[in-house]
Amino acid sequence: MSARAAMLLGLALSACGAPAPVDPLPFPAAGPTAAPDPSKFGPFQVGVRTVTYEDRRRPKPDGSPRLLVTEVWYPATQDTKGRPTVSYDIKERFTDAQRAMLNSSAIPLLETIAVRDATPARSHGPFPLVVFSHGQGAIRYQSTFYTVLLASHGYVVVSPDHEGGTLDYAVRNQLQDVGIGIATRPADVQYLMTAYQRLPESDPLFGLVDPEKIGVTGHSFGALTSLRVAAIDKRVKVIVPQAPPSTDLFFLDLGRPNLGIPVMIQGARKDRTLKWDEHVAPTWSAMQKPRWLLDLSEGGHFTFSDICAFDLAAVSDSIRLDIPGANVRGVLTDGCAPPAPSAAVAQPLMNHFAVALFNATLRGSTASLELLTQAKADALAPGAAVVTADP
Repeated sequence: MSARAAMLLGLALSACGAPAPVDPLPFPAAGPTAAPDPSKFGPFQVGVRTVTYEDRRRPKPDGSPRLLVTEVWYPATQDTKGRPTVSYDIKERFTDAQRAMLNSSAIPLLETIAVRDATPARSHGPFPLVVFSHGQGAIRYQSTFYTVLLASHGYVVVSPDHEGGTLDYAVRNQLQDVGIGIATRPADVQYLMTAYQRLPESDPLFGLVDPEKIGVTGHSFGALTSLRVAAIDKRVKVIVPQAPPSTDLFFLDLGRPNLGIPVMIQGARKDRTLKWDEHVAPTWSAMQKPRWLLDLSEGGHFTFSDICAFDLAAVSDSIRLDIPGANVRGVLTDGCAPPAPSAAVAQPLMNHFAVALFNATLRGSTASLELLTQAKADALAPGAAVVTADP
């Protein structure tokens, strides 16, 4: 089409009161007039980038900068659909010797719908930012069932490897002490919050993030991270901690602050790693309104991640993984077998309640608050969860 023809077409459409749609969505994204099903994929296609940031303000003992290898999922244009998608191979985290020990042991690829370097859906932005923090000894893509789905609902989701606390360090018996992580992890999240508020024009995602709308979420040690960041950084508007440790640990030096923002605690009653009565219940009690609690009645610690899909307990046997002071097999099977709910049951529940709260808080979808009910949990998975709402 010539430039003149395009101009005439535009004028004609304008005269008819019907401007040409720009990357039309299959259904409305969450907003003041829309509350899409938060348990299902949203209206956006999803792109993904892997970016390594260097925090030179926090050098390591050898003087080199602290590295944040970060996965970034974001809303992409509709023409992304049908392109090759990204999968993750967890075997890459092991040493050559460990991979040789695995022989023919089947460790499946972690498949996603995200497309590498897809075109951002700029015409529908800017989008809220959500930072995800992984658990101790885990990895930035430990919960793609959740992070990718969030991006499909209209969020830029960034998830860093917390250097010193990832699976790479765990399989080499080099995990740093949790006391170090209590200090370094929140600073990692704050670094990324600032980075995405100030993306340079040269960045492929420049202009895609709404710098005033920020949420944080995470699993286990990542739940601790989200709580501490919310306590020390007022840029955070909402948090969803999953399987959190006790407030006695993460608020030790902060007193008992009133976060003053919406909080959803997601926990599992049968969690053996961070037991309900010792960790989740005290954390819930320490929260103030507005607050919500999702209790997976038969769930365990790793019900909140994709880790169960890898059967890392069997892998740890094959590579003879031995972490001093830790029952490796006991931890890695926590929530990965009956009576814990399957991923097909648990993941839609977790997604429903987390995404609905983010939609209500960060996208102005007030109707999404009406989805945070026991009735909605029972409709998804009867008897699998107990919801407590205290708005």
